[in-house]
Amino acid sequence: MIRNPWVLALPLAAAIFLISDRASSAQEPTEEVQKLHGRVSSFLEGVSRGTPQAAYEELLRGSQLITQTEAVEALVQETARIEENYGQYREFEQVDARQIGEDLVLMRYLYKCDNFTVIWYFTFYRTPTRGELADENGLWRVIIVRFDTRLESLAD
Repeated sequence: MIRNPWVLALPLAAAIFLISDRASSAQEPTEEVQKLHGRVSSFLEGVSRGTPQAAYEELLRGSQLITQTEAVEALVQETARIEENYGQYREFEQVDARQIGEDLVLMRYLYKCDNFTVIWYFTFYRTPTRGELADENGLWRVIIVRFDTRLESLAD
């Protein structure tokens, strides 16, 4: 059971955050990371249109997170309250994208509203290939999606 309904992650996925942002294996974003930016942009546009359920279904397609129905529903409901809590949506902006090794990507976005900004966090993992064909998502799966308003975390 997930303690914080604003966090959706695979079991043990929290250990990923123990990886230092200053890790020597961090790399510049690749073309693949840019494609992931497109997926996140589509998700945030769906949230801004007031369709969080459909946005999560699309973002989590192919991810085991979609099977955590209670946690997904709690996150959808909390996402639907963003405008009520923080004001009308204005725009979003990517503030960080880091590829750690070959198969892990961490992304952060500001979701700017009239009264406050929300920070979205997305973690993608790619199963190392062993000769299998890539699916339409290129084997990248969302393993963590969450949001909060702890702006001081942007300094990390």
